[in-house]
Amino acid sequence: MRCDRWLVLGAKQIKALSCWGKRLRWAQGAGLTMACWAAGLQLAAWGIPGQSPDQVAAWVRDNPVLRPRPGETLNINRVEPDGSRFTFLASVAPPGRIINPLDRETIRSERMTFFRPQGLTAEDLFQAIRDVYGPEIAADLDQAVEVIRYPSPEALASSPGYTLALAIQGVVLRGNQFVYWLELTQNPDGRVQQGQVWVFQEEWLPKVEGELAERFPLQVMTR
Repeated sequence: MRCDRWLVLGAKQIKALSCWGKRLRWAQGAGLTMACWAAGLQLAAWGIPGQSPDQVAAWVRDNPVLRPRPGETLNINRVEPDGSRFTFLASVAPPGRIINPLDRETIRSERMTFFRPQGLTAEDLFQAIRDVYGPEIAADLDQAVEVIRYPSPEALASSPGYTLALAIQGVVLRGNQFVYWLELTQNPDGRVQQGQVWVFQEEWLPKVEGELAERFPLQVMTR
């Protein structure tokens, strides 16, 4: 993956987080069993954007990482004793701002959100995608190229300190199979505890770029 550093604005200074930090250990964090893939477990089917809701629901049901409870199909919600929270949502709506879907027969985006009181890193988000989706999607993510970064490095460099507009930082990566949108939010005290991930098909990339441009100064790479 072509991403050497992911800058995160600090309360009084610019902080830098490596995209390849310590591997996520959800058994100690959000409570998810992210070691399932290393143990050799395989999913019966993928549940990825472009498939039908029924196909994705079957994948969620058999996913050893998502571990749905009775009644959970396309929407997973977890709250752990330490206060960590995790959600997964497979939606017929495209990523970003909600619009009326063209139909309800196709999953167009999948979103995961995270809150970890002990802290969340960029690598946690990358590792969550790898663990939930398995080896092939992990390989696609790892070779994906960065196409959007926000806020732009210039905006971060010129900031005198913490501002709400610059506290949210993200990258959008384009793989051969999917686009991956990852975002972290920093607190005024400098801690990063919450973030989110979207996985979607490339046809929705212009929509995401346009909506981000309305909110943040972007750095857009040549495609």
